[in-house]
Amino acid sequence: MKFKDFLKDQLGLLVFDLTFLFVTISIIVLSPINEPLFDIIFYITLLNLTLLLIYIFISYFRKLKFFNLLDNGLISSNLNNLSLLKNTNEENLYLSIIKNYQNQYETMANENFNKFEENTEIMSMWVHDIKMPISIIKLIIEQNQSSYCEKVLDEVDNEVMRIENAVERVLYLSRLEDFHKDFLVQEVNLEKTVREVIRKYSKYFIAKKIKLELSNLNYIVLSDKKWLLFIFDQLINNSLKYLNTQGNISIIGENSKGYISIKIKDTGCGIKTEDLNRIFNKGFTGNNGRNNSKSTGLGLYLVKELCNKLDHRISVNSIYNEFTEFTINLKQNI
Repeated sequence: MKFKDFLKDQLGLLVFDLTFLFVTISIIVLSPINEPLFDIIFYITLLNLTLLLIYIFISYFRKLKFFNLLDNGLISSNLNNLSLLKNTNEENLYLSIIKNYQNQYETMANENFNKFEENTEIMSMWVHDIKMPISIIKLIIEQNQSSYCEKVLDEVDNEVMRIENAVERVLYLSRLEDFHKDFLVQEVNLEKTVREVIRKYSKYFIAKKIKLELSNLNYIVLSDKKWLLFIFDQLINNSLKYLNTQGNISIIGENSKGYISIKIKDTGCGIKTEDLNRIFNKGFTGNNGRNNSKSTGLGLYLVKELCNKLDHRISVNSIYNEFTEFTINLKQNI
C-alpha cells in the first residue's frame, strides 16, 4: 500500500483535525484578551501537527505490516498467524471475511478436484472397455478376408482405426494432468519408433499410393518411448488425413549441436498463414478442419503439450496448397 493512497483514505481525519485546529485558533484570536497569544497558538499548532504526524505514520506502518502479512498468508494459504496479532476490530472483521471466503474456495476446489478424479477414472475405464470390442472387430476382419468383400472390409477397417485413434486421443488427454505418474525417460531408437508407426498405417500408404521417404533416422535419443510413439503417430496420421492420392511424405533426421531434428514433411493441402500460430491450440481446427469433418483439434494440441513435458521442441512451417513440415528437436543426452 502506497503512502499516498493511505493519506487519501485518511482524508476525513485530516480534514476534521485541521478544521478543529482552525476553530481552536480562531477562538483564541477572537477572545477578549488584549495580550497577543501567538506563542500559545504556535505551540498548539506544533503539538497538534506533531501528534497528527506520529499517529499517521504509526497507523500507516502498522497497516502496511498487516497487509503484507495478509498477502503472505493468502499466498501460503495460511491465515492462522494473523490471528495471533493484536488486530483492530476492523482488521479482525476483514480477516474473518477473508477466512470465510478462503474456506468456501477450498471446499469448492476439493469438490471439483474429486469430481475431476472421478471423471478421469470413469474415462479411463470407458477407454479400456471400448478397446476390447475394437480389437474383436479387427480380429473378425482379419479372419474373414475374401476377394468379394475386400473393399467393404477395408472401409470398415479404416473406420475402426479412426475410432481407435479417437479413443487413444481421449485416453492421452485424460492422462495429461497426471503425466508424471506414467513417465519413463530411456534411450529410444528413432528409426524403430517411426517404422512402427509406418507399419500401423501401411494400408493407407498403399491405398493412396503415397511415396514415403525415410532418411538418416538411425539415432538414439532420450525420451519416453510410449509418449514419443504417440507424437509421431499423430503427426503422420495428420499428414495422411490431408494428403491426396500419390502424394509424398518424407521423414528426415538431422544431427545438430547435441540435438536430433526430425522433419516430417508432406505435400498435402498446407496450412494458411493466419492459422499457423494457432494450430497447437486446444480445439482449433482452422480452415482445413472446417473443410474436413474428421478433424477434432485435439491431436496437435496433445503433440505440443507432450513435447513441452518431454522437453522436446516442435515447430511448423507451411505454404498453403504446397506443403506442411513439422520439426521436432530431441536431446541425445541429459
